[in-house]
Amino acid sequence: MLELKRHPVKIAHLNLRTEKHGDEDVNALDIKITFDLPNTRLNDIAAGLRESLYEASSDPDLLGPDGDHLTHLRYPQLGKEGKFPWIDEWSSVGFHLHTGNGRGKGDLLWVESTFGQLVVQPKEGGTCSCVARAQVLPTPDETAKLASLLKHDVPASTDMSKAVTTDPKNARKQAARDDDDDED
Repeated sequence: MLELKRHPVKIAHLNLRTEKHGDEDVNALDIKITFDLPNTRLNDIAAGLRESLYEASSDPDLLGPDGDHLTHLRYPQLGKEGKFPWIDEWSSVGFHLHTGNGRGKGDLLWVESTFGQLVVQPKEGGTCSCVARAQVLPTPDETAKLASLLKHDVPASTDMSKAVTTDPKNARKQAARDDDDDED
């Protein structure tokens, strides 16, 4: 699972919507974030993912021959738009935007969010550009603060200690079955 610790992310898009929680309508917000990671973090998503996408350069640079220094794209045929989606979603994720005074006051923190729709774009040199979505249930004040952060860089952290991996396709199918059962 991909854990972030005060990692800079850009708030790229916000989608305010309503969710049904029983008979009650609840405001929900999809937060689209973008960020770059070193390719060493790919193995946090899946063991061996980095090695499947990168290889050591045949022309050693200043670091010398280092077998763990994988910066050359294994498949440059993927081109500049060689990105791929990661199907898993993680629920029960703590999502923290460090927007306050550095001591936690004024920060935005959700202890139960869903993190997913991860898209990874491996780049030559060992950097991966990522896009992801965090789904939260904000208060009106949190929604207003998030709106002011749109298109800005913010340090973010994810707490994956209680996270559960879910397959979003199965979750949607189960929700549809549950809705059909409620109508009976």
